[in-house]
Amino acid sequence: MSRLRAIAVAGVAALIGVIVDLERPLPAGLGSDPHGTVVVDRHGAVLGSLGEGTPPEEDWGAWLMAATVAAEDHRLGLHPGVDPVGVLRAALVNLRAREVKEGGSTLAQQLARRLEPRAMGWLGKFGEARLALRLTAQLGGQGVLDQYLRRTWYGNGATGAGRAARLYFDRPPAALSLSQAATLAAIPRRPASLDPFANPVLVGRARDRVLERLSRHGLATDTEVEVARAEPLVFTPRREEHAAPHFVRRVMVDVPRIHTTLDARLQGEAEAAVGAVLHALSGRNAHDAAVIVVHNPSREVRAYVGSASWTGPAGEVDMARAARSPGSALKPFLYALALERGHELADTIDDLPAAWRTTHGAWSPLNYGEQSAGPVTLRTALANSLNVPAVRLLEEVGVADLHRVLENLGLTTLRERPDHYGLGLVLGDAEVRLDELAAAYAALASAGRYRPLRFTADAPDPVGLPVLDPIASFLVLDALDDPDARALAFGADSVLEAPYPLAAKTGTSTGFRDNWAVGANPRFTVGAWVGNADGSEMTQVSGVSGAGPLMRRVMDAAMGTRTVEPWSTPAGIESRQVCTLSGGLATAACPGARPEWSRVETAGAACSWHGDGAGLPSTYAAWVDPQAPLTPIGGPRVAYPADGARFWLDDDRSWHDQALTLRAAGGNPSKPAQWLVDGVEVAVVAAPWRTRWLPTNGDHDIAVEIDGVRSASVRIHVGGQPTSTMSPSTASVASAPLAAAPGRE
Repeated sequence: MSRLRAIAVAGVAALIGVIVDLERPLPAGLGSDPHGTVVVDRHGAVLGSLGEGTPPEEDWGAWLMAATVAAEDHRLGLHPGVDPVGVLRAALVNLRAREVKEGGSTLAQQLARRLEPRAMGWLGKFGEARLALRLTAQLGGQGVLDQYLRRTWYGNGATGAGRAARLYFDRPPAALSLSQAATLAAIPRRPASLDPFANPVLVGRARDRVLERLSRHGLATDTEVEVARAEPLVFTPRREEHAAPHFVRRVMVDVPRIHTTLDARLQGEAEAAVGAVLHALSGRNAHDAAVIVVHNPSREVRAYVGSASWTGPAGEVDMARAARSPGSALKPFLYALALERGHELADTIDDLPAAWRTTHGAWSPLNYGEQSAGPVTLRTALANSLNVPAVRLLEEVGVADLHRVLENLGLTTLRERPDHYGLGLVLGDAEVRLDELAAAYAALASAGRYRPLRFTADAPDPVGLPVLDPIASFLVLDALDDPDARALAFGADSVLEAPYPLAAKTGTSTGFRDNWAVGANPRFTVGAWVGNADGSEMTQVSGVSGAGPLMRRVMDAAMGTRTVEPWSTPAGIESRQVCTLSGGLATAACPGARPEWSRVETAGAACSWHGDGAGLPSTYAAWVDPQAPLTPIGGPRVAYPADGARFWLDDDRSWHDQALTLRAAGGNPSKPAQWLVDGVEVAVVAAPWRTRWLPTNGDHDIAVEIDGVRSASVRIHVGGQPTSTMSPSTASVASAPLAAAPGRE
């Protein structure tokens, strides 16, 4: 009897506990008006409100209430907030399926979960059930349904059925058809995947399942359900009325207020700059642009423009996250790696015509202006974005090592093995994203330490990963911030020069499909892209004429009236006077000298190109005298194209835009040259014997004859569009207007 008495006492105590718990006050948040998500900039200015409050007098309409009950809790009103029948049914379904197919949660339990989020596990479920019982006891079934419809997340920033009905169907809930109501009721189960804008077909299937439940539970007649099932699903086009729509979409989560890192003032100026630059490029088939501003010390994103216009043909495409060819924009990271391994900015490297053998023939990259600079220092080669020196350097450093460094700098689009890209990796034969490229440059501007970008004020701020050597990073920045060094390619007073420190690099992809400009100083990094979202070619728009002006305008706006100190010189380097031609330590015999940074432990060697008995290395004989004999037997030769080269005509370009430049060397400069293709004369030109030839498909033998002496022939192949089995380096080089002419910037 004592055991029975104890059980009875425990049962009475539990019943009293439940009764007392049911009388406890409901959560304080239940009386507040749900406002969805408000996104604000770093100063608190509202960028957008994603889900306005639901008015207390909202009429949900009979169909939406019936569809919600059918979809989530068809026994509403028959249970106290937790449905034992539903729990048992879900357990049986899950047991048969051997996976979780149903949850068995009532509307009250889902509302409880939203009001007081709890940890996973049995303890959390028990607390959720207690609150569900209390909600049902005090609000009743209809009150629970009303609060659920006010507070449930319907995706795309819409909290509450009132906001969702207006967002997706442009009408209040009471005006929804049965088909529309069933659609809305289906979304809360999987709001991420059941996105009407992104997955309308999937949403249609979910609607049909809710309609079947309505019929099964007698909440709609079979005829009404059939009519609803036959109704086409038409959603209201997405309307973004807030500022920085791509940025807002990127940071949007289901919380009441999001404090972002964006600066609304700077965002407006960046958007205006995009419009102004594209207007200046009108008539040159440049319609899209993107720009991002990063505050280097914090890695906060201060401005973010994903497209030229949200309402444009491809306006919703976020080009700041689109993978595109970067042209030469990755070269600084190659040079940083080479400088880390012992190279100096004063080291001399050859910029002479060269060919590399590939599995598809000879590959001959050219500079953007199709000219060779001869002997150049690494500073000059980097500042002027010379292609042949970059390929030479990558051949020495190794593609795999550069690939590894780029991945460590946060570039997530390099998914292929390094040998897939080959030496073309440094010329744009991979694809990158603007946001990730800006983050990599921000690392370069921060002594080589990589940290992820931050979009919200509460985002973690990790210490970061040291990827690049601090001295090498400084030397690269110094070269990119040297107007004298880049004058060879960009001239004096280019858009890349500024009244504040600005290490700038441009990039232009094959066929002028993309161009880039990234500028950095100790305070900000600005990345800009100009092109077309559909990948179509622009008309002669390069990085310095398209993305360059955009980067500079936005950097000016970011800097405002601020002053910024020059780059901080790291310990371990010193300035030395070097010969302007050889890069060796300057002597009295050198025609000119300039200061250059060098590591303290590097002794350096005196210039050996000037002085008694000295002279230019024989490697540069053709560069000094293009007409000098270059073969043991003398006489003319075809300097370009290389023997075995393969070229591919681009179907998207005019045939006349894909002429191949023929170049000769080694002959009597007073005599003209006769160019022969397949034994037929195509041109007669005076020295320096260059001409343009319009190619045709097939194999061709090319020779040049000067003063009665004919050169040996070179054999090339010209084909149509490259196939997917070609190596990326060969394909991309071969698609610049025909092969590599002009080279990529």
